Amino acid sequence: MDATDFAIYRHLSPDGLVRFWASRRLVDPRVSARAIADRVGLSEAGVRVRLRSLKDQGLLRGTEVRLNPSLFGATTVMAEVPIRSPRESERLFRDLAVLDGVVFARDILDEEDRKVCVYYVSDNPGATARRTALLRRFSPTGEVRGPTPYWIPPSTRTPTALDWRLLSVLRRHPDETLGRIAGESRISLKTTARRFDALLDSHACWWSHSSDSEEWPLALLQLSLQPGADFAGVSAQVTRQAESWLPVAADGFGSAPERADRPVAGLVPVGRPAALERVVRQTLEVEGVANVRRTFGLGSVTYPQWVDEHLSSQLPSALQDP
Repeated sequence: MDATDFAIYRHLSPDGLVRFWASRRLVDPRVSARAIADRVGLSEAGVRVRLRSLKDQGLLRGTEVRLNPSLFGATTVMAEVPIRSPRESERLFRDLAVLDGVVFARDILDEEDRKVCVYYVSDNPGATARRTALLRRFSPTGEVRGPTPYWIPPSTRTPTALDWRLLSVLRRHPDETLGRIAGESRISLKTTARRFDALLDSHACWWSHSSDSEEWPLALLQLSLQPGADFAGVSAQVTRQAESWLPVAADGFGSAPERADRPVAGLVPVGRPAALERVVRQTLEVEGVANVRRTFGLGSVTYPQWVDEHLSSQLPSALQDP
């Protein structure tokens, strides 16, 4: 993975900024190879060759469609489970498959400790408490940190029967063309395209890398701010001077933009340690930055059961002919 590959990866989002919701990087399926080519200085054919190579390496095998929990009246929380060894994280990943409401988990190593971050959803405090108690039973140490609320922009659209039908097809065929999606949905191409854009723009759903893609060799940098530092101002300054890393928006770490008190964060290729340390030094020079912590993702698992069960409950009426 060289600098050009990383630039292409960066521009899988339309504005070149990466966002994380429930710890998964968002990509926009509407971004074309031609648009990426214009931004990275390659031909469209060159970009397609690079994308195929990344897929062949397992780094970009495909995408998956995630549905916003707010569609089902649920919110997301995140808890941390301390881990001491790869074997413990693998066992926890297996155990989480039977815990209702878990949607995603990531094995993380940072400068403080190793942990599995578990994201789960619920529609009331009682359900959250019960799931947290079960998670504590699965924890190798019996310890669970949290949970804490994890903010994801709520959907601004109430899906219709046709929307539910389209969402179901998108879940099954996230990488298909709009023509294929329209055929599977039994909706006209024009209507499919219009609703497709509306669902994305309203945050009813989003695309992220598929769970069978390899972990990208990237370090996540989390910036601690000095007391009284302006989050937006620091973010803008870091963005202007950034070299190889990707600034993350305030909505990327579970904090609503109006309550953006979380650290700024970004991504740097692990395979370029000199570049990584240079970015750390440059970032520490930004006024308002107190500390930079390096975090490395070691593995992740997506758990689709809760979402698919709730989606299926909406489908009987949605499957009727329009």
